[in-house]
Formats: sequence, C-alpha cells, structure tokens
Amino acid sequence: MSMILKGKCIRLGLPAPKVYDTQKSYIKRLMIMGHKVNTRLCRFIGIANLHSIISSLKKKGVVFVTEHGLAKCPETNEIPPYHVDIIYMTQEQIRHHLKIKPEPTTAK
Repeated sequence: MSMILKGKCIRLGLPAPKVYDTQKSYIKRLMIMGHKVNTRLCRFIGIANLHSIISSLKKKGVVFVTEHGLAKCPETNEIPPYHVDIIYMTQEQIRHHLKIKPEPTTAK
C-alpha cells in the first residue's frame, strides 16, 4: 500500500490524512466532507488506483456519484483533454451515510 502524501494534501487544501487512514478511508472521508475527488488529484497525493477504490467502496455499499470528465492536473495546473473518474457525495448522500453509520462501541 502506498502512502498518502500529507504535504500535497495540505497544499491542495485537503485535510491531512490521519495516521490510521487507508487510501479507501481517506477518499471516503473526503467525500463525506463534501470534496470532489478525481483520478488526477489522487495520483498527485499518492493514490494511483482510484478506479479500484471506487469498486471497493461500491461493494461495501457506500453510495456516491461517479462521473467521467475533464479535471485540472494539480502538478501542471492545466486541464488535459482526457476524461478521468470524478467521484463525490451529494448532500443527501452525505446525510444518509452519516445517519446509517454505526455508532462506535465503547468498552465496559
């Protein structure tokens, strides 16, 4: 598993990854916070396989929007003419996810 590049996340205005974040949990957290995530952004911050994360999240029942479109490259600040995966959660999907998320268990 490759490491999420904290400095590049911060440079883009994204939250710093937590020590315990996996690539999948970080992408999910970004969407819950209202961020749009795309292939170019992911590669810039050290996540090379957004398409695999999309598949895994869908298998786990996470509901979000998947689109294919143009996206700015954070490295060059240009918009290449090739479409990439773009994922995000609508406000309704965020509310639904937060409502069904199980409460953390506490030790007794």
